[in-house]
Amino acid sequence: MLRTVLTCLALALGLAASTASAAEPTPKAFPSREERLESLARLWGQVRYRHPALAYKNLDWDAALVAAIPKVEAAKDRAAYAAAVQDMLDELRDPATRILRPDEQQEGSQKGPAVAVRELRTWESKDVLVLDLRAVKDAAAMGTLRARPEELRPDISKAKAIIVDLRARGLEPNVAWSMSTALGRLLPYLLSEELQVPGERRVYHSGFRPQSLGGTSGGYGTSFLTTAGEELSPKGDGKARPVIFLLDDKSYLDPRALAMKAQGLAQLVTEGRLDDGAVVDQTQVELGAGLTASVRLSELGIPMRADAVLPKRARSDKDETLQKALELAKKPAKKGKAARETELPPARWQADRKYEDMLYPNREHRLLALFRLWNVIHLFYPYKHLLSRDWDSALTTFLPKFEKAKDAAEYALAVAELSTLVQDGHTNLRGHPELEKRGITGVSAPFEAMELDGSAVVMSVRNAEAAPGLARGMVIETIDGKPLAERMKGLEPYVTASHPVHLRHRLLAKALAGPEGSQGTLGVRDAGGKIKQVRFTRSIQSLQKPKQGEPYRVLAGNIGYVDLTLLQTAEVAAMFEKLKGTKAIVFDMRGYPNGTAWSIAPYLNTRKARQAAVFERNVVSGDETVGRYKFIQELPKADVPLYRGRTVMLIDERAISQSEHSGLFFEAANGTTFIGSPSAGANGDITDLVLPGGISMIFTGHDVRHVDGRQLQRVGLRPQLYVRPTLAGIQSGRDEVLDKALEYLSGGSTAVAGDSIR
Repeated sequence: MLRTVLTCLALALGLAASTASAAEPTPKAFPSREERLESLARLWGQVRYRHPALAYKNLDWDAALVAAIPKVEAAKDRAAYAAAVQDMLDELRDPATRILRPDEQQEGSQKGPAVAVRELRTWESKDVLVLDLRAVKDAAAMGTLRARPEELRPDISKAKAIIVDLRARGLEPNVAWSMSTALGRLLPYLLSEELQVPGERRVYHSGFRPQSLGGTSGGYGTSFLTTAGEELSPKGDGKARPVIFLLDDKSYLDPRALAMKAQGLAQLVTEGRLDDGAVVDQTQVELGAGLTASVRLSELGIPMRADAVLPKRARSDKDETLQKALELAKKPAKKGKAARETELPPARWQADRKYEDMLYPNREHRLLALFRLWNVIHLFYPYKHLLSRDWDSALTTFLPKFEKAKDAAEYALAVAELSTLVQDGHTNLRGHPELEKRGITGVSAPFEAMELDGSAVVMSVRNAEAAPGLARGMVIETIDGKPLAERMKGLEPYVTASHPVHLRHRLLAKALAGPEGSQGTLGVRDAGGKIKQVRFTRSIQSLQKPKQGEPYRVLAGNIGYVDLTLLQTAEVAAMFEKLKGTKAIVFDMRGYPNGTAWSIAPYLNTRKARQAAVFERNVVSGDETVGRYKFIQELPKADVPLYRGRTVMLIDERAISQSEHSGLFFEAANGTTFIGSPSAGANGDITDLVLPGGISMIFTGHDVRHVDGRQLQRVGLRPQLYVRPTLAGIQSGRDEVLDKALEYLSGGSTAVAGDSIR
């Protein structure tokens, strides 16, 4: 409480004092409570994923947010709002990450009293050379420093001490940058020994590292990227002499000058306290009410300490700073030190806290859940540009839903509803009992169903013992005595998918799912119209039970058939040996494969293709808010005989993720034809985030495209020949999709790509 009062007072005084040296900005409307919270969320996320300290320090950034929320809400004016946010930032103990003063937010020239700019070279006390780099405003001075710095060598050799003026108050920002360029050309002539300048480092998130999955094939990770340092050699006479840099709170502090100070080759005199925010990269976050927060993006392993700190300049007719530098110039030059930089700790990744014991988190932790989920998707979700609704508006829409959740169930449902905005067939939730109670998560039924002709139809029974009496072709009308359509309708606000057909498929699957070991009762109608009740048991064991059937065989007309949901990698060579004499192969991908695409593709690569798919994942670092790491996946190679017959792949909405990726491999290898209906349209290695209440949310971490760059996500593999099974066909024992494929391979179909795709 005391710190808040003092911070508020200091900020208020700072705001008032700054008007003496800078024009007060135009008053901005004070943002509403909701707007302040939204700005806080964005700032918290920028720090969480871009500030280097969060990658190795043991800081409870969640707690800092939780403590800040009520203070930000209670703020009645600009100063109190600024103090509340600053209190949160103070947890970082980083002077470079803070609320900016009004004068620091001015655009254009750096306002405030400044001494007159001198000529590039002047002398003080006969033997002290003053190099005023502010003279770079003059073209001739800039030309000397940029193109002919060696012209300064005679004067530097005559000097017993050198003062370099880098004060930037009163200058245009471009002049300050020109001074930095000029300093780089000048420094070698000031050195008496080799100068080691360390590189900067930034946190680097390559995709979003999974929080609870225990690993993924995506290769997502968090690390530090450190730029290579440089070594500068002396170009002068090599004589040691005092070198003093003059700085103010507007100066850009060149890392090379800071390295000279750390190595004992220079001294620093500042007007106003200067921190290493003057030398590292930063970003700014607008908070409303004319407030802006600055956030550190990089760090140096060099301590920032001035030899003398003078008050900020209040008048321009007396240069106390120069006088202080002249005093220091009388002292002998310090000898270089062996220890030149501070050892920065290595990255130490820590998963976000799940707060499993908070099934119904308090209001602040519910907002933490909202802010964390929003920021992760905002920064890391690679398909954000494909979402139907603007993700930015999600904060505004869901803030009241998370705040007003009156119990654990409403909280979990608010999370589920927000997750549906991420229109991705991989998006799934788990870990909260209320989600399982309402069928949003749970164990799948021991059979597979699809929507055909408006009815939910049993397509296969995975474990007959767990669902006695259930058979392919039966129509499901009720679940536990209630209409199945009613159960699916109730799940609509909480389930998402990449496109409407796959959404219906997911709704059906979740309507039939439930807790491990639970039983359900189906009301089913057989082909003869007879209604009966079938009881079934849900269990992981049923799902792990191996599927029955032949993984491959030869059909009539010398056409091979491969069920990719059954085929194992160890069977691929034998499969091609058996089918090598066939004129064509049908690959049935109406389900999920067993990692066989990598072994199959070399047998099909008659095109001698090298590439299979285009990958991109979001990169979040100190360089860009969101960038992209792009790579092209190579087709696997193997010394195997080529299969030169035609190939087709059967697909529908049950083909998702690795199923679709198998299609990309086969398409690239030999132009495999797709027959059926569009796949799920959800591809890219998964990752997950975690939220209070033990909730884990899975989502896609990679943007994956056809090798020619065509979109796959939310579109799916598109069949060249569209065909959909019918209820009558299933009940009569026919496989209409396979039949159409065989007709096509026998030359009986004239359909071309795109003529019947829906």
